[in-house]
Amino acid sequence: MAWPTGADVQQRTDIALTQTGEDGDYKTSYGLNVTSMITDAIASAALECLRDPENGFDEATVTETHDGRGVLQVGHPPIISVTSLTSDGDDVDEDDYIAYTRHIKILDDGTRTRLQSYAPDRPDRSLYSLVYVGGYSDSETGTHQAIPRALSSIILEMVVRQLMKIDQKYRVYSNISKLDIGSATYNFQSNSSLFSDLYRQLRAGPWVVIGI
Repeated sequence: MAWPTGADVQQRTDIALTQTGEDGDYKTSYGLNVTSMITDAIASAALECLRDPENGFDEATVTETHDGRGVLQVGHPPIISVTSLTSDGDDVDEDDYIAYTRHIKILDDGTRTRLQSYAPDRPDRSLYSLVYVGGYSDSETGTHQAIPRALSSIILEMVVRQLMKIDQKYRVYSNISKLDIGSATYNFQSNSSLFSDLYRQLRAGPWVVIGI
């Protein structure tokens, strides 16, 4: 699954778009760049999900420092591959941790003992340095994390609603509050509520960065 394109927007809105320029951006007859709108929607969604503004949803090599006891919650999920992991400056062997989609689990070596009260002994906190490749990618090589269909659908819906809101062909209607296209209904009560339900879906998704 990849990010939506101008062709996807055109299909959903029935608004004629033309590919122009060297980059082949999709634009309306009056020059509105829909391809840029898609890029802006992805960036806006990334900020709403508290992702690193520099990388957003893009695949990137990330270096993080974690002060923890064995579970390292990463800030740029999903983890595609781990480049290196050190604990207080010492390399952690690949057999001593498990990389999940959103966190690293440091395995117990089995040498820890229990206190006389039989309560579990709390292991000492360690300073971990983690370098990994994280984020989403539309690569078709099969070696990267695919963009979730639900996330791509939300981005497409954001662009569709915005384009429908500002497209000239719908400005001729006075006091329009909604528009039906096929089985979809678009409500235009206010700009503030245009994406409110989509933002709720974004914040409920597994792509939101959650602190330790």
